[in-house]
Parts: sequence; structure tokens; C-alpha cells
Amino acid sequence: MSGGSRLSRGLSALLPALSGLALAAAACAHSSPRVVTVPPGELDLGATLPELARSPGLRARLLGGPHGYFRFINPAFSRAVCRRFRDVMGAQPAVTLHGDAHVEQYAVTDLGRGLTDFDDSSQGPAAMDMVRFGVSLRLAAVERGWPGAGEAAYAAFLRAYRATLLNPTTEAPEPALVARVRGAFEQSRAACLARNEALIEKLEHAPPPDDEATMIQAARTLAANSSLPEGFFAKKRGGALRIGIGSALAEKYLIRVEGPTAADDDDVLLEVKQVRDPTGVDCVRSAPGPSRIFVGQARIAYEPFRFPGVFHVGSKTFWIHAWPDNYAEIDIRKTLESPRDLEEIAYDVGVQLGRGHPGGLAAEPAARLRSEVLKTLPEARLEEAVTDLATETVEAWERFRSSPPPVS
Repeated sequence: MSGGSRLSRGLSALLPALSGLALAAAACAHSSPRVVTVPPGELDLGATLPELARSPGLRARLLGGPHGYFRFINPAFSRAVCRRFRDVMGAQPAVTLHGDAHVEQYAVTDLGRGLTDFDDSSQGPAAMDMVRFGVSLRLAAVERGWPGAGEAAYAAFLRAYRATLLNPTTEAPEPALVARVRGAFEQSRAACLARNEALIEKLEHAPPPDDEATMIQAARTLAANSSLPEGFFAKKRGGALRIGIGSALAEKYLIRVEGPTAADDDDVLLEVKQVRDPTGVDCVRSAPGPSRIFVGQARIAYEPFRFPGVFHVGSKTFWIHAWPDNYAEIDIRKTLESPRDLEEIAYDVGVQLGRGHPGGLAAEPAARLRSEVLKTLPEARLEEAVTDLATETVEAWERFRSSPPPVS
């Protein structure tokens, strides 16, 4: 039996269990009943989605499992969470949201560990991040065939989040998998650069955001931000970057720049990503432009980006930052070895969001905000929402999997 067939059979077997958990949660919840469920089809992509017709490789990645599909539908998923908690959203204070918190956003680098990729950062109620990360934990456990592991990991996540709101000096133990991942890191700088540069693809249709005038402008901005000479950011090579799932349709580029000397082994790689405008999630405040991205990473990331900057090409805005030499995002099927790994990551992220959600404030207003979040967080309804939305995501993925390929 192929790996894909085993996964499909396992997911089909777990669908009734997830539905049963949803019914049990609804029957046992002591909080007010939920106001509305996800309307039928709201989490569906639609068989004729034009982007998938133009990107068969992306469609194949979404067919790989419910978690990949879940990563791609973040805007629709966020709207579903807003609708579900609409009756209590007004009572919850606005915090700094990651906006797309999930297990595979957890990265290990030379600089540190934790949630990364702040493209969807915004301001809004903590429930937005809490539900999304909880559904990710549940789907990860389903894909690995670990019954009960998603619930246990979410309990650890909530426990860490509460503990950190009560005591912002709380620290999470480093998950065991972090040492395993770092143990495989390349120690040669030249080898790191070569491996990462291999991700650069030749440009076919879209023009690069790296014409000479634009790159001079970007170099000046980065030099001013970092107090380094403009020559540090002189472009040597560059091209398209086609990685990711949630950001698969955004323009991305990877550019190799000179670094401190003319030697090749101290060059620096810069990732350039198009800034995507907010997508109509009405319970969050997400102003157009890149400022929300830098605010999110400054408040939530354990380690901030190096060489952050912004530049414009025509009507498009791009944000830019340096890649670390070694960077590895969690892969549910390859990196996680046991339910314990999932639980340790969940605890670590709970601490990170417990610090980051009320981050960026002076001591006294931060303390007030932490207290308000604790008082207004609808915990029983969070767990019910995680159960239901995990089930509904898997069902939407099953419908997507059985639909015919879109026609371009």
C-alpha cells in the first residue's frame, strides 16, 4: 500500500472520531452555545480556482494532506473564526496577532527557534491565533496517526499561554527536536550559501524586483537601517523563490548580495516578498503596507529579522530581510518523531504568544492587557471551536481531493 493510500485510509477513519469529539464538546460545554457554525462549503476552495489551474504543483501539495490544505485557506479560516466568536469579540482586547500560527511555522535556525513568517500579522482578539494553532495541532496529530495527541498538545499550549500571561518572565524548555534539527545543520558557510542559492529559480514571466535603480534604492534603505555601507547590499545574483504553501501565490525572490568583503563565503542572502494586502477579515485590524509585518515580528519573534527593509516596484510593495545560514521549518511528517515533540512545540509556542500578544507596551499597560486577555479569553469555546473546525477542515479537504482538477 502506498504512503498516500495509508494516509487517506487513516484520515477517513479518523473523520468520525473528530465528528464525535465535536458533538461531545457541544454537549459538555458549560459556556454559552456557539452562535454559528461554518456555513457549508465556506472552507472549500472550489474546483475552478484559477490559481490552482495555473499551478499544478501547488494543487499536488494541497492534495498531500489536510494540514497543507489548512495552511492555504487561512483567509477563509480566519473569517470562519470571526463569525463563530462574533458575540464575544467586542469584549476581547486587541493584541498583536501572528495571523497564521501553525505547527509548520515553527522554525529552527542558527539564531534561535519559534514561530516565524509574520506576513499575516495584525491586531485583534487573541482567539484568532489560539484557534488556528489549536486546529493545526489537531490536524498534525491526525496526519501522524496519534489519537489524543492533538488534545494533549493543545492543553499544553493553553497552559503555557496562561502561565506566561500571569508571569511574563516564564520561559519554555527548548524542545528536544530543536537539538536534533540543529545537529544536522551545515557548518560550512560556503556550503550553506550554495544550498540556499540552489532554491533560486530562473525567472520565466514575472519581472524581478531588482532592476538597477530599485536595487540601489533598496541597498540605501538597508544600509541606513543597519549602519553598513551600501556596497554590503550590492546584488550578485537573484531569481524567483517558489516555496511555501500559504504564500505560494505571492511574488518571492532570493537575492545574493556582496556582504562585508568581495569574498564569496561571506555573502548574504536576502528574501524579498511581496506585501499582501489584508483579505477582509472583519474582526482584525490589518492596515495595508508592511508596517504590521515588522511590528508582529518585533513583538512575537524570539529573534528579530536581520537587515529588514522595504522597497517599491511600480504599484507593488516588497519587504526584505536576511536569511540565516541554516533555517528549517518543522515538517509534520519528517521532523515530528513522537506526540511528545508536538506537545513540547505547543508549550513553547504558548509561551511565545503569551509574551508576544501583549508585547511592545510599557510595563503597566502591558500588565493591564495581560489581565484583560486572561479575563476575557473564552477557553471552553476555544476548545469546542478547535474540535469543530478541525473536522470541517478535513471534510473540506476530502471534497477538494475528490474534485476534478481545475481547467486553465
